[in-house]
Amino acid sequence: MTQIISNLNVTELIADQPIGPDNPPLLFPDGHSDIPDIPTQHVLQASDFAVSWEDNLTEIQLDKFVNDGWIIIDDVFNSTALLALQAESGFIEYRDAQLTAGIRVSDIRGDKIRWITENFFAGFFYLESINTLASLFNRSLFAGIRHSEAHYACYPIGFGYQWHSDNPAGRDERVISAVFYLNDEWAASDGGALEVVDKHGVHHNVMPVANRLVIFDSDLRHQVQIAHRQRYSIATWMRRDGLVPFVEENN
Repeated sequence: MTQIISNLNVTELIADQPIGPDNPPLLFPDGHSDIPDIPTQHVLQASDFAVSWEDNLTEIQLDKFVNDGWIIIDDVFNSTALLALQAESGFIEYRDAQLTAGIRVSDIRGDKIRWITENFFAGFFYLESINTLASLFNRSLFAGIRHSEAHYACYPIGFGYQWHSDNPAGRDERVISAVFYLNDEWAASDGGALEVVDKHGVHHNVMPVANRLVIFDSDLRHQVQIAHRQRYSIATWMRRDGLVPFVEENN
């Protein structure tokens, strides 16, 4: 199997106590349990993020992806992995997102982001799992994916991201996009739906509920509707180009 690696260089995490082997997330955030002698912390490892992608991506799902350009997978990770990603997403320091030209235009996109590197303990395990998914797409659909990238995203109340595709005009490096959602108990009244236009021109609204992964062709047009509650997710791209050095600037 061809190894797929991230194109992201190591970037220092700006936080007093980053989540890691010496500071793992709490398994029981309420601080108590009726069961005695249960450990309250757990050191994360790659096996916590293991997903049987072959079971999730059946032939029916793959056919739907080819024909319609998008699919949904729910209940992706176990509770340990999900909690770790939720904890890390709320702990890091976010930075203003930018458009392709490097200029932030808040009336077009309002999210704040942080690219995932090796210093993001839970996020990097997530990215490794996505690399395994990319390998499956290569074997099944000859997708030609060579590496992947991802960032945490936070949409404050009152913000979204207007219509766009993930490949700017004249570009095709991004093959498959995916978004993983982190908010528990998300309701329709909270807004923030991902609206995707499939290959047939049909609009679909996908609610950003925790542990859901939406996978779609990177050329499909989509938008994030205005969020009425702070919205957390991981934006992900599987790419066909060579490794591109990534530099995160301190603002």
